[in-house]
Amino acid sequence: QVQRLKGLKQLGTTDQTYMCATHTRFEHSIGVAGLAEQLLEEIRERQPKLNVTDKDIVCVKLAGLLHDLGHGPYSHVYDGSFRNQLSKAERK
Repeated sequence: QVQRLKGLKQLGTTDQTYMCATHTRFEHSIGVAGLAEQLLEEIRERQPKLNVTDKDIVCVKLAGLLHDLGHGPYSHVYDGSFRNQLSKAERK
């Protein structure tokens, strides 16, 4: 499933206008995992009373890496209409 992310565009149709905008969900997920690790390392250093463990860091890093696995191609394109339909359904 992680390899599948290489074929999914993080920026939707942006590359149709800006040809070099080729950021994939795979690249995005790798970046999120790296930032998650950096964030937890900082929290561990600055907030020692929280007792952040190596296991905590690995778990958050994995969450960052895997957070986009359920996305399909152009899935965010439909977010707005989905939210509108959800709001209408909640009002009933």
